[in-house]
This record gives sequence, structure tokens and C-alpha cells, in this order.
Amino acid sequence: MKVSVDPGRCIACGMCAAAVPEVFRIVGKSSTVVAQPEKSRETRVFDAAGGCPVNAISVKR
Repeated sequence: MKVSVDPGRCIACGMCAAAVPEVFRIVGKSSTVVAQPEKSRETRVFDAAGGCPVNAISVKR
């Protein structure tokens, strides 16, 4: 799984960082991926991506 955040779209709402803090962190004015998720976290990452209000999170298998 490859996770990325589009900093041009991200509004730093913090939802992803709250849902999966071991993968996402707010840095400045956008979220960033601090580590690719472990297999056990994939469902939470998909939930965070689906819940992003501006669709800034991209998840690829």
C-alpha cells in the first residue's frame, strides 16, 4: 500500500492524523505521511482517505 497527501488540496483539518497518527501528521498547513501503514492499519487508512473532506489522500495498493 502506498499512501500520499496532496498538499495543494489538504486543509489540515486533522481528521486523518486523529484517525491514524502513526501514518499521518499535520505539519504546517497540511497533513503529511510520516510512515507507510502496516498491514494491520490498512482499514483505518482507507477510512481516513474516505473521510477526507477535500479528497487529498491517495491510497494505492
